[in-house]
Amino acid sequence: MHAIDPATLVVVITLLAVLLAAIMLTMRTSFPRTIGGIDQWSAATVLVIVAAALFTLRKTPPFFHVTLANGFMLLAMIYMASGMLRMFRLRLPPRRPVLAAAAGITLAMAWYTYVQPSFQARLFIMALLGVCAFGYMSWLPLRHGRRGIGSLVTAFAFGLTALSCLVRLSTLMIRVDDPGGLFDPGTLQVIYLATFNVTLLIATVGFILMANEQLRDTLEFSATHDALTGVLNRGAFFERANTEFERSRRDARPLAIALMDLDHFKQINDKHGHQAGDRVLMDFCTTVRAALRPGDFLGRYGGEEFIVLLPDATHAEAAAAMQRLLDTVRPGLDLPLYTFSIGYAALEPGTAGIDDLLIAADKALYQAKENGRGRAEAGGAPGA
Repeated sequence: MHAIDPATLVVVITLLAVLLAAIMLTMRTSFPRTIGGIDQWSAATVLVIVAAALFTLRKTPPFFHVTLANGFMLLAMIYMASGMLRMFRLRLPPRRPVLAAAAGITLAMAWYTYVQPSFQARLFIMALLGVCAFGYMSWLPLRHGRRGIGSLVTAFAFGLTALSCLVRLSTLMIRVDDPGGLFDPGTLQVIYLATFNVTLLIATVGFILMANEQLRDTLEFSATHDALTGVLNRGAFFERANTEFERSRRDARPLAIALMDLDHFKQINDKHGHQAGDRVLMDFCTTVRAALRPGDFLGRYGGEEFIVLLPDATHAEAAAAMQRLLDTVRPGLDLPLYTFSIGYAALEPGTAGIDDLLIAADKALYQAKENGRGRAEAGGAPGA
């Protein structure tokens, strides 16, 4: 182990970090802004590279290879944590406490650099910080990630980084060794440096995997959901509806479908503008989804017309659900007033397919419009 030059090890790791930084910057230009944290993690990777370069400048004044180097590493930790919080859409901690903690660590490092020089004390501070920061970043993907390979890799890497910091902290406390500098050739220091640097690279790979998993989820969602309202698009709705219909017929379970249409929607667009009309559609879908059961499906049938599938709902249960929608769905604040009409139909012995249910619901919707709008009408048996 003594044959390994710690400075050479850091240089090799830095070159690999440069490659990962280039990948991260490329991702930022091609990934949608809905995937958060890439900017922060890219900055963190660059900061690690700069810190590593400064650490190797051992013949320069301490301001460069100690103060600035550790300062950039501290910033890198902050940006990594910020990137993960943004990726998981979690609230960032208040800025003032973070800045105060960073200032306190910086002052302590300065004290043990210029006033009472001690590498062991500086190493103790950074190792303790590593245990806390990387332990927290190991927990984040396990708690809030989607449990894919990216989350597991990131959690493992940061967990190993925190463990290496804990081991180094313990060896300093019990005085197993007495390193004279960051690149001390001692076995424990080399192991600490190697583990710390390699696991940070692995964590960056894990973050890239998590970003790709989120991109795949985003693309899959876009392919199956309406871009404006976020409900199922027509193709995805009927794919699920046909599956539920076959299950209901096979298991002799009830099923109902409903068509909903916003009344006089063209007048809303003409009077208030299309942007107001879009906000009405989004508000309508949000309130309808909140009023439906967890297992019900809401889709956009076309324009201002929407469709609901109610698995395991009898005719009576569907009637109650539709009345509940009429009673509870109201326009949000600062929106034009709107009403909607409903036509619904339930699965009956003669129903041959989901199209039969849809035809019956469509006839019922037409009847609701004829009878004054803002109401629900039930469809009859197929062919009625």
